[in-house]
Amino acid sequence: MVVELPERFLRWNYYPRRDSAKTFVEGKHDLDMNKFFLESTKHNPALCTACQREDGSIFVNAKIVGAGYVLKKERLSATIEAFKAHLENGDKLFSEVGEDKAKVDEAFRRYQREAMLLFIEHLYLPEPEAHSFVDFTKMSTMELAKSKQWSSKHTWQIVQKNRTACLLFYKPPNISFEMHGWLDIHTQGAYYEFVNAVHDAFHYVPPEKRQTERPVYIFNVEEVYDNTPTPNAYGRKIA
Repeated sequence: MVVELPERFLRWNYYPRRDSAKTFVEGKHDLDMNKFFLESTKHNPALCTACQREDGSIFVNAKIVGAGYVLKKERLSATIEAFKAHLENGDKLFSEVGEDKAKVDEAFRRYQREAMLLFIEHLYLPEPEAHSFVDFTKMSTMELAKSKQWSSKHTWQIVQKNRTACLLFYKPPNISFEMHGWLDIHTQGAYYEFVNAVHDAFHYVPPEKRQTERPVYIFNVEEVYDNTPTPNAYGRKIA
């Protein structure tokens, strides 16, 4: 049975993403790059998976991923269209700048600022509006390693046998949250299009490389623990 991400986690992880997006749009994120990189830990948990080998031993794997939020199903279609329009504008923008490095760099800054405006409008919403739009029983990530010939593809191999997973968030020096749940794998459909579009909205990917060998994992939340070393945490179950 799924549970909603608790407010204790959302106050640390979700709502500040809106503020970070605004800071990026205003061009202030690079005033303190140490803070910028530290805040990025909200986006980059470890995805932990495991399965049983044929000899009975347990194979365990963990890798750092980019974890995002998922809108409720009825909100997906319109948002996908908005992000696709942004991608098309990006295609036109980058086709016009050629190979001039200064122009390419400025195009990337413009493209990413516009992406952040989309995130603010559609994905990172204020309280209590967020609960009407975002499905807080899920998080999402992409399997970007599957198309890399040199990759071990450990996660992809494991999830073919076992979908149980854990997300572990850590922000130095001491904030940590642990989620348990299971993964759904999507290679087409609304979730697939949405997560790919959100990724490409900020990390520009040429049209020929989009949605190629990039399965989407939807992490369904079953339990949440606060592992922060404080009197009311230390592994306390909060959802």
